Amino acid sequence: MRRLAVLLCIALVTFASSAVAVAATGSATLTGTSEWSGGTFDDPVTVTAIHGTFAGTLGKGTYEGTLTGGASFFFPDCDFSSFCQPVTGAITFSGNRGSFTGVVQPGSIVAVEDIHPRVASRAFTLTLRVTGGTRGYSNADGLLTLSYFSLRTRFVNEDFQLITTISDSGSLAGDLR
Repeated sequence: MRRLAVLLCIALVTFASSAVAVAATGSATLTGTSEWSGGTFDDPVTVTAIHGTFAGTLGKGTYEGTLTGGASFFFPDCDFSSFCQPVTGAITFSGNRGSFTGVVQPGSIVAVEDIHPRVASRAFTLTLRVTGGTRGYSNADGLLTLSYFSLRTRFVNEDFQLITTISDSGSLAGDLR
């Protein structure tokens, strides 16, 4: 009888620990790169495929997603950038505890600026809605705010080859229950 009680306790603890939901309030820093497409004079709609790593109180791991800009609008609604676009898309965050996806919410924007033919940027201000995920995030719910900056630079190297680099950084904050 005593063995049965011990086995039941072990089974209960195992079951309870696998069903614990992740609850986090905090932030994470993102670093990575992206691929840009779209954004011509005739069709200024942009597509940015992002990926990299994140780390902070919201967790640690990798992220990837696609952010699509819509119909452009200009100053004064756009904080002095070349133009802004409403954004749609989703970003998946994966780590040791599992993964969750943040879906871009209405009101999110990207400010697109072509500073010079050699320097351009995309600054995203996004609200992400999380509803579920895998493993430890299976019951995740919450709103996250992502400020994400992508900078493209072009230069000619010593072999006269055009080199294009895109570096990304950002900060993620909010409540994940």
